Amino acid sequence: MRQLYLRDHATDLHGTTIIRDHQGRSCYLLVGKWGMHYDVLSLYAINGALLAEVKQQSLGMLPKFSLYLNRQRVGTVGKSLGFVRQVIYIRGLNWFIVGSPLAGRYRVFQGSRQVFSLQPVEFTGSYYHELKVEQKADEPLAILVASVLDHWARHGQRDPKHLRFRRARLADNFGMGFKCHNIKNAQQR
Repeated sequence: MRQLYLRDHATDLHGTTIIRDHQGRSCYLLVGKWGMHYDVLSLYAINGALLAEVKQQSLGMLPKFSLYLNRQRVGTVGKSLGFVRQVIYIRGLNWFIVGSPLAGRYRVFQGSRQVFSLQPVEFTGSYYHELKVEQKADEPLAILVASVLDHWARHGQRDPKHLRFRRARLADNFGMGFKCHNIKNAQQR
C-alpha cells in the first residue's frame, strides 16, 4: 500500500497539480480543467508519459465522466443523489465507491478487495487528500476518481466554512467523523 497526497486541483492557479508520496517526492502531474462539456483532466508520470484521463461527458445535476487508461476507455462514473452517504458504481471497472461527500471520506472496492481509500488531511495549514492505494497499478485511476469525488463535493460550495446546519442534531449525526460548525454566522443570528 502506498500513500499519495493530492492538493485541491481547483485552487491551483497554474492548472497543474503535483501528486506526491508520503516522503514528499513528486510522483504524478495532474493537468486540465473542469466545468465544460468534454473538459479533460490528464494524469502524467513525472517523466511526461500520459497515463490516464477523465473526460466530462455530460453536465447538469448528475454529470458523467469517462475514465481512460493508456488511451483506452475503461469505465464510466456518474454522480448519485446521495447527500449524507453515497454509493457510486463505476461501470467497466466494477468499482463501488462508498463514503460521505460532506466529510470527504471514501472507500473504493472491487468485490471484497479495497482498491483505495480517500480522506482529507492537513499539512502546514493546507488541506490535501490522502489516498491509500493498495496496488500501484490502480494509482492512476484512483487519482482521477479522487479528483472527480473532490469536484462533486466542492461544486457550488467554494468555501466550506460557510456551510451551516439549522438543526444541531443533524450536524452531529453525519457519521464518519464529520461535524460542521460556523461560529461567526451563529453569533450574527
